[in-house]
Amino acid sequence: MVEPTQLWMDYLSLDPTYEELRGLKERGWLNEAGDTFFQNRKRASKNLNQKGKISFYKMTLHIGEGLASKTGIFDLQNACPKVLDLGMAPGGFTGTAAKNLPGSLIDAVTLPCQIGGYEVMAKEVCRRIVYADITMYSKEMAYEEKIPAGHPDSNKFETCQPFSGDLYDIVICGGAVGSDHPREPYRNGCEGTRLTVSQLVFAMNRLKPGGSVVLLLHRVESWDTVCILHAFNEFSDIQLYKHPKCHAIKSSFYLVAKNVNLEHDVAKASISYWKNLWKYLTFKEFEDIPLPLSSFYGSDYAFLQRLRDEFGPQFLSMARPVWKIQAKALRRAPFTKQG
Repeated sequence: MVEPTQLWMDYLSLDPTYEELRGLKERGWLNEAGDTFFQNRKRASKNLNQKGKISFYKMTLHIGEGLASKTGIFDLQNACPKVLDLGMAPGGFTGTAAKNLPGSLIDAVTLPCQIGGYEVMAKEVCRRIVYADITMYSKEMAYEEKIPAGHPDSNKFETCQPFSGDLYDIVICGGAVGSDHPREPYRNGCEGTRLTVSQLVFAMNRLKPGGSVVLLLHRVESWDTVCILHAFNEFSDIQLYKHPKCHAIKSSFYLVAKNVNLEHDVAKASISYWKNLWKYLTFKEFEDIPLPLSSFYGSDYAFLQRLRDEFGPQFLSMARPVWKIQAKALRRAPFTKQG
């Protein structure tokens, strides 16, 4: 029997842009030089010297400026707009916000350098910076129970809720899983999802009605990503952005959601689902927690067919520019050349 998500992949396979990208990826996977290429890049990103840190910061500034010019995310009329940057370091988006919104108040949460975070290069433009692992705010995720006995991170959970008294015009969720961030085994394989839902709950709980969210995502075609895009499309105006040069060869891109309606039923259901998913991924190995279900984050045939029919054409029109940028970069890569 064909898995429901295979129906989605079959739908995507009809799109020439996606098929070209898929072929290039497969060619790279079959070439050991591709593994070497990405391993070298990963190695180079570690233990950056001061010149490397400045270069990395400038790259994030380029991405921020590109996103600003293409999406108009910082085109606000407020006299004193407020911005919250989650996963902020090294600070390119914070720097971009400060440049485009003079007089804005910018707060941030970012992973400490001591546990694998990047050095903050834009401290001077921030009002407040909290150094913390955003995936460990248990009270934020509405986890009121006692931490299960024997949980390896029992002393790392946070019950405080930074910036809970503030509402922001824009919340940027730009955190990525750090390879130098030491983690317990239960987090392996699910840390990307834990980070995404942690940022989303934190963001939505502090967003002004009608505000905007910027979210770093990966693999626009993956079912988990599609479900997030589909849900946001129900309660906001969405755009996708991928820089044409910076990280072009990778699958990363940004969701820009404007005019977020926090009172929409799908927005409320999404926040509840994200909290429950965090609880499941964080505690399932230590207590009996069922996999959370949601009518907007499922994989049954009926939901998939409805999403495909109602959202599929819009999704393809948004995803093609992202695919084209990555495909262009992969075509130029030495490990995808055909002999």
